[in-house]
Amino acid sequence: MGSWWRSRDMKYISIIVSEDAAHECVQQLGMQGQMQLTDLNPELTPFQRRYVSYIKRCEELERKLRYMQKEISGFGLKMEEGNESTIAESVAIKGGSG
Repeated sequence: MGSWWRSRDMKYISIIVSEDAAHECVQQLGMQGQMQLTDLNPELTPFQRRYVSYIKRCEELERKLRYMQKEISGFGLKMEEGNESTIAESVAIKGGSG
């Protein structure tokens, strides 16, 4: 993560991208570690933001995954580690054969 120093040259810019590309764009810029975001809607509470429903869905999915892990461990089964591509391939193979 980049460090912020007042003596460094900075520029205030505005980036306008479509909503579909916004997530990827912000992720790529954030990976650089040299960007600071300004909230354009500071009057909104966290619960009034558009992305709250997405966060709630992610939290619910995490809760379900924790439950499944607990049940799997309770039966003494071993889970395999995998990365996103192997998981996606597994789902595609299983989905395509049914």
